[in-house]
Amino acid sequence: MDATRALAVQHRTIEALFDNLALETRRRSRATAVSRLAEELLAHLIAEEQVFYPAVQRALERAPATRKTRHEHLALRVGLRRLLETSLGDATFPERIDALKGSFAAHVRDEEAQVFPRFMSAVPEAQREALGAEILSSRPSVWMVTTAGRAAASARDEWASSGRVCLPGPRRKPQG
Repeated sequence: MDATRALAVQHRTIEALFDNLALETRRRSRATAVSRLAEELLAHLIAEEQVFYPAVQRALERAPATRKTRHEHLALRVGLRRLLETSLGDATFPERIDALKGSFAAHVRDEEAQVFPRFMSAVPEAQREALGAEILSSRPSVWMVTTAGRAAASARDEWASSGRVCLPGPRRKPQG
Protein backbone atom coordinates (compact mmCIF):
# COMPACT_ATOMS: atom_id res chain seq x y z
CA MET A 1 0.00 0.00 0.00
CA ASP A 2 1.27 3.47 -0.90
CA ALA A 3 2.63 5.40 2.12
CA THR A 4 0.18 8.26 1.73
CA ARG A 5 -2.70 5.80 1.38
CA ALA A 6 -1.60 3.93 4.53
CA LEU A 7 -1.54 7.18 6.49
CA ALA A 8 -4.88 8.30 5.03
CA VAL A 9 -6.42 5.00 6.17
CA GLN A 10 -5.05 5.68 9.65
CA HIS A 11 -6.57 9.18 9.49
CA ARG A 12 -10.01 7.76 8.65
CA THR A 13 -9.70 5.14 11.40
CA ILE A 14 -8.87 7.76 14.03
CA GLU A 15 -11.69 10.03 12.81
CA ALA A 16 -14.10 7.08 13.17
CA LEU A 17 -12.81 6.46 16.70
CA PHE A 18 -13.54 10.08 17.62
CA ASP A 19 -17.06 9.62 16.21
CA ASN A 20 -17.55 6.35 18.14
CA LEU A 21 -16.36 8.00 21.34
CA ALA A 22 -18.98 10.73 20.92
CA LEU A 23 -21.70 8.07 20.71
CA GLU A 24 -20.63 6.10 23.79
CA THR A 25 -22.73 6.78 26.86
CA ARG A 26 -21.69 4.03 29.27
CA ARG A 27 -18.63 4.81 31.39
CA ARG A 28 -16.82 1.52 30.75
CA SER A 29 -17.44 1.70 26.99
CA ARG A 30 -16.22 5.31 26.94
CA ALA A 31 -13.05 4.31 28.79
CA THR A 32 -12.44 1.56 26.26
CA ALA A 33 -13.09 3.96 23.38
CA VAL A 34 -10.64 6.52 24.80
CA SER A 35 -7.99 3.82 25.22
CA ARG A 36 -8.44 2.63 21.65
CA LEU A 37 -8.30 6.21 20.33
CA ALA A 38 -5.10 6.88 22.28
CA GLU A 39 -3.53 3.67 21.02
CA GLU A 40 -4.30 4.41 17.36
CA LEU A 41 -3.28 8.06 17.61
CA LEU A 42 0.06 7.21 19.21
CA ALA A 43 0.78 4.49 16.65
CA HIS A 44 -0.05 6.94 13.84
CA LEU A 45 2.19 9.69 15.22
CA ILE A 46 5.07 7.28 15.65
CA ALA A 47 4.70 5.97 12.08
CA GLU A 48 4.79 9.50 10.73
CA GLU A 49 7.70 10.60 12.90
CA GLN A 50 9.90 7.55 12.46
CA VAL A 51 9.10 6.52 8.89
CA PHE A 52 7.15 9.02 6.80
CA TYR A 53 8.60 12.41 7.70
CA PRO A 54 12.24 11.35 7.41
CA ALA A 55 11.36 10.22 3.86
CA VAL A 56 9.59 13.54 3.21
CA GLN A 57 12.68 15.44 4.30
CA ARG A 58 14.88 13.34 1.99
CA ALA A 59 12.51 13.75 -0.97
CA LEU A 60 11.57 17.38 -0.52
CA GLU A 61 14.57 19.48 0.40
CA ARG A 62 13.72 22.26 2.80
CA ALA A 63 10.28 20.86 3.49
CA PRO A 64 8.73 23.55 5.73
CA ALA A 65 5.77 21.26 6.33
CA THR A 66 7.93 18.99 8.48
CA ARG A 67 8.61 21.81 10.96
CA LYS A 68 4.89 22.57 11.15
CA THR A 69 4.14 18.88 11.54
CA ARG A 70 6.46 18.63 14.56
CA HIS A 71 4.42 21.38 16.22
CA GLU A 72 1.15 19.65 15.27
CA HIS A 73 2.40 16.35 16.68
CA LEU A 74 3.44 18.03 19.92
CA ALA A 75 0.00 19.64 20.20
CA LEU A 76 -1.64 16.25 19.60
CA ARG A 77 0.51 14.58 22.25
CA VAL A 78 -0.22 17.34 24.77
CA GLY A 79 -3.94 17.17 23.99
CA LEU A 80 -3.93 13.40 24.34
CA ARG A 81 -2.06 13.59 27.64
CA ARG A 82 -4.59 16.14 28.97
CA LEU A 83 -7.47 13.92 27.87
CA LEU A 84 -6.00 10.84 29.51
CA GLU A 85 -5.35 12.74 32.74
CA THR A 86 -8.99 13.79 32.92
CA SER A 87 -11.61 11.67 34.61
CA LEU A 88 -14.42 10.51 32.34
CA GLY A 89 -16.91 12.24 34.63
CA ASP A 90 -15.03 15.53 34.76
CA ALA A 91 -16.87 18.51 33.26
CA THR A 92 -13.82 19.33 31.09
CA PHE A 93 -13.69 15.87 29.50
CA PRO A 94 -15.92 16.72 26.48
CA GLU A 95 -13.98 19.96 25.90
CA ARG A 96 -10.71 18.06 25.87
CA ILE A 97 -12.06 15.53 23.40
CA ASP A 98 -13.22 18.38 21.15
CA ALA A 99 -9.84 20.13 21.40
CA LEU A 100 -7.96 16.94 20.49
CA LYS A 101 -10.37 16.21 17.65
CA GLY A 102 -9.91 19.76 16.31
CA SER A 103 -6.12 19.48 16.46
CA PHE A 104 -6.25 16.15 14.67
CA ALA A 105 -8.59 17.51 11.98
CA ALA A 106 -6.22 20.42 11.30
CA HIS A 107 -3.28 18.00 11.10
CA VAL A 108 -5.13 15.81 8.60
CA ARG A 109 -6.21 18.78 6.45
CA ASP A 110 -2.67 20.16 6.23
CA GLU A 111 -1.07 16.82 5.58
CA GLU A 112 -3.52 15.54 2.98
CA ALA A 113 -3.80 18.87 1.13
CA GLN A 114 -0.17 19.99 1.21
CA VAL A 115 2.32 17.27 2.12
CA PHE A 116 0.84 14.21 0.42
CA PRO A 117 0.47 15.76 -3.08
CA ARG A 118 4.03 17.11 -3.03
CA PHE A 119 5.40 13.81 -1.78
CA MET A 120 3.46 11.80 -4.37
CA SER A 121 4.79 13.91 -7.23
CA ALA A 122 8.40 13.74 -5.95
CA VAL A 123 8.66 10.05 -5.03
CA PRO A 124 8.24 7.12 -7.45
CA GLU A 125 5.34 4.73 -6.82
CA ALA A 126 7.59 1.75 -6.02
CA GLN A 127 9.36 3.75 -3.32
CA ARG A 128 6.03 4.95 -1.91
CA GLU A 129 4.81 1.34 -1.80
CA ALA A 130 7.93 0.20 0.07
CA LEU A 131 7.53 3.06 2.51
CA GLY A 132 3.88 2.13 2.98
CA ALA A 133 4.90 -1.40 3.95
CA GLU A 134 7.38 0.04 6.42
CA ILE A 135 4.67 2.27 7.91
CA LEU A 136 2.32 -0.68 8.32
CA SER A 137 5.02 -2.77 9.99
CA SER A 138 6.20 0.07 12.27
CA ARG A 139 3.38 -0.44 14.76
CA PRO A 140 4.64 -2.06 17.95
CA SER A 141 3.41 -5.60 18.46
CA VAL A 142 2.00 -4.78 21.88
CA TRP A 143 0.32 -1.52 22.87
CA MET A 144 -1.59 -0.84 25.97
CA VAL A 145 -3.08 2.49 26.82
CA THR A 146 -5.40 2.75 29.76
CA THR A 147 -7.49 5.45 31.31
CA ALA A 148 -7.43 3.63 34.64
CA GLY A 149 -3.79 4.40 35.47
CA ARG A 150 -2.99 0.70 35.79
CA ALA A 151 -0.40 -1.30 33.91
CA ALA A 152 -0.32 -4.94 32.98
CA ALA A 153 2.71 -7.19 32.91
CA SER A 154 3.61 -9.31 29.95
CA ALA A 155 5.75 -12.42 30.19
CA ARG A 156 8.83 -10.58 28.89
CA ASP A 157 8.43 -6.95 29.89
CA GLU A 158 7.61 -4.89 32.91
CA TRP A 159 5.10 -2.16 32.18
CA ALA A 160 5.47 1.32 33.52
CA SER A 161 2.47 3.30 34.58
CA SER A 162 3.16 7.00 34.32
CA GLY A 163 0.11 9.21 34.51
CA ARG A 164 -2.56 7.43 32.59
CA VAL A 165 -0.67 6.26 29.52
CA CYS A 166 0.99 2.90 29.99
CA LEU A 167 3.80 2.05 27.61
CA PRO A 168 6.63 -0.47 27.81
CA GLY A 169 9.09 0.59 30.48
CA PRO A 170 12.67 -0.38 31.10
CA ARG A 171 13.37 -3.99 31.93
CA ARG A 172 14.34 -4.63 35.49
CA LYS A 173 17.41 -6.68 36.26
CA PRO A 174 16.70 -9.82 38.26
CA GLN A 175 17.70 -9.51 41.89
CA GLY A 176 19.95 -11.91 43.63
